Amino acid sequence: MEPKSNRIAAVALVAVAVVAVVGAGVLAYRADVAVKESRAGLARSLLEPAALLLRENEALLRELQSPPFAEQGTGIIATYLGKVRRDGVGPHAQMRQRLDQLADNNVAIVALAQAYVPHARSPAFNAEAGRYRDYAAAWGDRWHSVMELFMLGGNLPAADVPYSNGLAEAVKGELEAAK
Repeated sequence: MEPKSNRIAAVALVAVAVVAVVGAGVLAYRADVAVKESRAGLARSLLEPAALLLRENEALLRELQSPPFAEQGTGIIATYLGKVRRDGVGPHAQMRQRLDQLADNNVAIVALAQAYVPHARSPAFNAEAGRYRDYAAAWGDRWHSVMELFMLGGNLPAADVPYSNGLAEAVKGELEAAK
């Protein structure tokens, strides 16, 4: 009778092992799904607002590069400085509001992108986030110096800050990868 009881014990042991392995596999699968859902949620929570702000900035830039705001041959900020020197600050309040909105959006975009950088799937995102950060800092410095230059009668440096437009595509790629 001992061999039969040994067989029953061995079968029971194998059954327990199979259940344990299957259970571990199910737990690993659930953990993997939870991690993917968490990453997708993180990407959506950080990158969807950034994408919205990037689209808003592009619309603001198009508007500021068109009449009645634009002037031939000068950048947006230099145009604003020239206009306030010529006409005073009051008549150009709408232009100032749009420029302030660009500056505020840039700060938010950089904060969202930098919060996402440690979780980025693509090195391209990290590179574009760095380029946009540098652009936003240079543009913000230029914009925030306008009133001081106006009061002192100085001029902006001749070269305008080139727009960094690769972040929008990098954000789109990250959102696609997170699905």
